[in-house]
Amino acid sequence: MKTDPVDLTLFLAQSVVDQPSLVRVSRRGPTVVVRVGAGEEGRLIGRQGRVIQAIRTLVRAASDPRDRLNVDLDAPAKRDRRNFH
Repeated sequence: MKTDPVDLTLFLAQSVVDQPSLVRVSRRGPTVVVRVGAGEEGRLIGRQGRVIQAIRTLVRAASDPRDRLNVDLDAPAKRDRRNFH
């Protein structure tokens, strides 16, 4: 039985960050996109990308090999403070 990649990614990402209630996971085609709270990106990436790579490995191993899934971090865009007066 294969695990839903979105549910697995959500569980793993919530286990890593300090604010698990802010984690959002969606699927866009062959990509599972993870969004975390502000300042939490570093926790999800880990040192030299080890945490996000481990999450990618687990999600790929638990899903159908024909899906060829990828897990990406959707970092919020930084606001340009010059436009806010």
